Amino acid sequence: MILTPVFSAFYGPAVGVPVCLLVEFCISLPLLRRTLPLVDWRQIATMLVAAAIGVPFGVWLLASADPAAMRWAISGIVLGAVLLLASGWRYTGRPVLAGTLAAGAASGFLNGLAGMAGPPVAFYYLAGAGAAAAIRASFIVYFAAVDLVALTGLTVRGLMTTQALLLAAVFVLPYIGGGLIGERLFKLASETFFRRLALVILTIVAIVTPFL
Repeated sequence: MILTPVFSAFYGPAVGVPVCLLVEFCISLPLLRRTLPLVDWRQIATMLVAAAIGVPFGVWLLASADPAAMRWAISGIVLGAVLLLASGWRYTGRPVLAGTLAAGAASGFLNGLAGMAGPPVAFYYLAGAGAAAAIRASFIVYFAAVDLVALTGLTVRGLMTTQALLLAAVFVLPYIGGGLIGERLFKLASETFFRRLALVILTIVAIVTPFL
């Protein structure tokens, strides 16, 4: 939710979204081997089927929409997620098939449109009673798979350009470096401080980037 608005502001959504998806996909690959045994495959498979249906609609809208309007839409998605996070709301019912399919379809659509598969899945999936390690593993596998589906859709639509590939190659290492620094600092911060800092950063990104 931080990368996509910023990259879209500097390079346009048609370039920024593919770059973000490429970077995220590359980062997830080393984590897959250790997480596979912990994944809830039944639920993840159901969500992925729905996501695969939603992705082409998001990619189509990204390719055909006005870039300026898309930048505002991406910022609006981020700001909406921030408001939900700040409110503390999350789905409290038991995960059911219809809800799983809806969350997957919405996630796929947003991933194809804005490279942000996370919010629908996180708000829905975290309502379950699964162990933290299993939920984290399922997230890693799901996001890697749905990113691959979105990248395929972007390639078919002709949005996987040389510029996007080169920018992704440039940003992968700084992204990894920032992640390692954040991992060390995370241990020093309280949960309250972390949540507040994340919400402040996301709010600034959502409000400022449309004007860049």
